[in-house]
Amino acid sequence: MSAPPLPSRPRPIEISPTDDGGRLVPPRWLDNAPVTRSLIALNVAVFVVQLVITGGKSIMNLPPHEALAFGASDSLATLGENRWETLVTACFLHDGLFHIGFNMLALWQAGPLVERAVGSARMAPMYLAAGVAGNAICVAYAGFTRSAQVTLGASGAISGLLAAALVVGWRVQGWQGPLTQAMARWLGLVLAFGLVANRTGAHVANGAHIGGAIVGAAIAATWRRGYRHSNRSTGAILASCTAVVVASIAVVALRDRMDPFAAMGLQERFDFTSDALVEGRCREAYDGLFAVERLRAKLAPVTPLHNRVQAVCGSAP
Repeated sequence: MSAPPLPSRPRPIEISPTDDGGRLVPPRWLDNAPVTRSLIALNVAVFVVQLVITGGKSIMNLPPHEALAFGASDSLATLGENRWETLVTACFLHDGLFHIGFNMLALWQAGPLVERAVGSARMAPMYLAAGVAGNAICVAYAGFTRSAQVTLGASGAISGLLAAALVVGWRVQGWQGPLTQAMARWLGLVLAFGLVANRTGAHVANGAHIGGAIVGAAIAATWRRGYRHSNRSTGAILASCTAVVVASIAVVALRDRMDPFAAMGLQERFDFTSDALVEGRCREAYDGLFAVERLRAKLAPVTPLHNRVQAVCGSAP
């Protein structure tokens, strides 16, 4: 997320009764919403890069190996290998055209409402915090249930944004206000879609939606009405948010370059170890075994695989 130009002092939310020509949002909706514009641009740019690198295969679904290489949040790797940077990078990845289209539509509609109402300096950190919290809750749940979960997408951050807009609408207009009602419908749609989709066999990270919404609402509830950050303060906060995103992307890229197992899931690491063992590549077999054990450390020991490697290759080099 490149640092956007500093906006003018945010304006209060205004619900205009004028005719908008039937559009989803009024003309020039993204004016004075530089963070929203930057977030949409970054998400779309990352999706285009996904398409280029996968040769178009990710147009409907992002393959698992590529998802991990780009920085999807794998609960096993986050806990076993301290891949905390993926809690950030996963917020900017999407599993196909429908996934990013739905999320960007919600961001396009709700983002300017929040940003103009409370300012870019509040909008940006809230969005990141909601997204990170949503992914972290999924990781925590997977760790608690001793299971595995891979999450990606802006849905947690979007849910936080919608919940924040709902809180802002309630504080400005009350529960019956048009903004409050619109955001409640949007948030209800996001949450309901995830629950229904999972009943049909899909794998939607509802924990990220719920966690992001809770964090977004909680942060919005602390915003003091009438307070405005100075241009200098706004610039510093936006620069800090940008630094967090850039640093997280850099760490993912560095791990991909330095660790041959960084983009491998648990099954892929098992297969690598077994193949190396069959072919007598004992050093690589042990490397694969250790990579498997790092992910399985929070679940259960891999005694059979460990014994097989030790029986063929002897003690670890």
